[in-house]
Amino acid sequence: RFSAVTKASSNICTAQALLANMAAMYAVYHGAEGLRSIAEKVHFSTCIVAEGARRAGHHIEDGAFFDTLKIKIRSEQAFQDALVNAEIRQINIRIYNDEPNTIGISL
Repeated sequence: RFSAVTKASSNICTAQALLANMAAMYAVYHGAEGLRSIAEKVHFSTCIVAEGARRAGHHIEDGAFFDTLKIKIRSEQAFQDALVNAEIRQINIRIYNDEPNTIGISL
């Protein structure tokens, strides 16, 4: 029994180490300016989505953001339409079950 627990921990540690190494190599490959450029593009894209949501009458929750938006959809019908459109376009969204008509989007 002990060896099964040890092996499970070892696999988790290996997976975490692999992710850390991948992140480090990504940073080395792109360099400081490359990472800054990627971050700026991601944030700019998020700003465009946020502005589009505002113009459509939705409310952006949590004032400051980088790559993730929490959006309170203006009505139940608009919420249902957003879910259908996201599924058709294969866009992953988070549904906040404890907050009616609220979704999360990460770019």
